[in-house]
Amino acid sequence: MHLERITESNIDYAVLIQQELFPGESARVNYEESLEEDSGYEYYLIYEEEACAGIIGLYSYSEDPDSAWFGWFGIREPFRRRHLGSKALKLFEKMAGSRGYWFARLYTDAVDNDAAIAFYKANGYTCEPYRNAEDPACLQYQTLIFSKPLGDCTLVPWNNRTIRLTGQIEKQRRGNGKQEDL
Repeated sequence: MHLERITESNIDYAVLIQQELFPGESARVNYEESLEEDSGYEYYLIYEEEACAGIIGLYSYSEDPDSAWFGWFGIREPFRRRHLGSKALKLFEKMAGSRGYWFARLYTDAVDNDAAIAFYKANGYTCEPYRNAEDPACLQYQTLIFSKPLGDCTLVPWNNRTIRLTGQIEKQRRGNGKQEDL
């Protein structure tokens, strides 16, 4: 397994993979932001030999410099049930730990997402619901936050601090050519 960073030359292909994994959603704006130097966003295509198996991203929030967040993570159907998702997750946990992060975190849909929820739990992640009145999208979309310590430390729960879900939904809409706000 190896990773290939998303660049200007492969961004269109990355969007195709993302749309295959997350139909109806758009990560294009996120990927474009990651092309800017010092953006704080990194997205990668996951390869098994020469075949693209999936996609994964790493970012953080300035308000919480101890947590590395994984975004737009998915493994394509032909590569599932071969432990590539777990291997990719462990690779990113190692990358995050080597950069000084104490915790790995991600969020995902709480509804009709049993396989992903089971996957994260099986990989040692603790789950908590996300409800933050300052982030209106979480009132519309049931969201779960998964967290895991990256070393010998006690997990600090997320406790409904903002994950800027509303802003992310608006980015997806812009990527899909829609301009309405939540």
